[in-house]
Amino acid sequence: MPASLLPIIATARSGALSHAWRLFREAGLETASDPAVLSLRGRLLKDEALAASGAARRDFYRQAADAYRAAAQVGNDTYPMVNAATLALLAGDAEASRNGAAAVLRRLAELGDAADTAYYGPATRAEALLLAGDTADAQVALAEAMAAAPRAWEDHASTLRQFGLILAAQGLDAAWLEPYRPPRVLHFAGHTAVSGDDTRLANEITEMVARERIGFAYGALAAGADLIIAEALLAAGCELHVVLPASPQLFREASVARFGGDWAARFDACLAKADHLRWLDNGGPTQLDVRIAAEIAMGVAAIEAARLQTEAVQVVVLDGADRETGASAWMGEAWARAGRRRQPLIHPRADPVAEAALAASAAGATACALLTLELSHPDDERLAEIAAIVAAGPAPLVPPRTFGSLVSLAYAAPRDATLVALAIRAVGDEDRPLAVAGHYGAARISADPFTGVMIAAGPGQDLTLDLLASIPPNTIHVTEDFAAVLQTGPALPQARVEWIGEAPGGDIANLTPLYALLPR
Repeated sequence: MPASLLPIIATARSGALSHAWRLFREAGLETASDPAVLSLRGRLLKDEALAASGAARRDFYRQAADAYRAAAQVGNDTYPMVNAATLALLAGDAEASRNGAAAVLRRLAELGDAADTAYYGPATRAEALLLAGDTADAQVALAEAMAAAPRAWEDHASTLRQFGLILAAQGLDAAWLEPYRPPRVLHFAGHTAVSGDDTRLANEITEMVARERIGFAYGALAAGADLIIAEALLAAGCELHVVLPASPQLFREASVARFGGDWAARFDACLAKADHLRWLDNGGPTQLDVRIAAEIAMGVAAIEAARLQTEAVQVVVLDGADRETGASAWMGEAWARAGRRRQPLIHPRADPVAEAALAASAAGATACALLTLELSHPDDERLAEIAAIVAAGPAPLVPPRTFGSLVSLAYAAPRDATLVALAIRAVGDEDRPLAVAGHYGAARISADPFTGVMIAAGPGQDLTLDLLASIPPNTIHVTEDFAAVLQTGPALPQARVEWIGEAPGGDIANLTPLYALLPR
């Protein structure tokens, strides 16, 4: 793909489809015959189809198929050929789909060993065979593709997503795809008062990893259950993604070293082997930080599972008391409310008093979903329109504030903020564009010393301002913290999130994965 087309693709992924079309036209690409440009046109039309329904969706699919077919005629490449065949099926033209699939299979036979990459050669053949109605041979080719690149999980997920659409359009059962899905994603948690030599717990985790085919895991590394689980996961070859409620140094002191024994050394060893580490930078850990970090870990596990077309499951170690309390019990309940599978393991506390003594929160701090809006035309009429949308939605934590072209909003949860953000996005247009940035984290609720009005203050507001600098018109970009916590409860039918890259510029470049918040 030529580099000049990448900004258009990035804009489309952000949800700013109309702006992507505008960039496409302004670049003079409407009449271009280059296969890469024609494929991009097909990609944009496919996005239009996904946003439409009924006859309009089928018409966009037909136009997308035509664009990919034109690209294939110029470049004779199997990628646009097979996309044209699949989109023809989705448009309702089964004959054109079968003809296109046959053309793909002929082209692959001509190319022989030179057919694309070790993965995409057989994967493309599998897709063409599926379109041609040869499910048995499609399964053989799919197995060949995955054997050629056994850990190319994102490629596997892309293929499975495409096959799911095809099978749905054909009215066929997709259950045979299940063995081909990437390993499952695990969220783990447990109380700290587990004996350091609890081999029963380690064995239970090892058995569960094999039974559930776990490949990726998200959680913290507190003394007790967390560390025993993490050690078993690493021994089984799983990817370990650590999410801490404070910097490693502060967390090590408050939630690991204070329990004595060899916990600190085990923490250091697990941290050194972790595939990824991130932490909250609020000066904690406090109980609020623990809750926010747990929400993020659970949500990121769910996002990763959706991205890889697999399942997110949870293991949580509980005391077994009649009235279970504590962070681990809360995490298990939150996971269950989202309708996801979990496995509680009962291990009574070895030491009833061995719990981390953490402050509830920093002074005045609470969990807060922050939105910052930038309006291109912040006149009285436009502000009144936004105010009416805000008034009709969930109640904000503090009164909204305006700063020139900016509007600041704060809500108790990302779900509330999402409903308002989507309603605001819906009134943006090419003539009066707007942009919305969101973040979730701890904020301090206090009275403004100059006006007496209650405000939500914290680093999250500066972060949303940084994000606004790169947001295309009429889109919503949110941090990973916001996107993740949106996934921790029951599904929100109105919204979905899509990863689009890292936030650009400044100190946040390596710390802030960025997501588009899109209407479903």
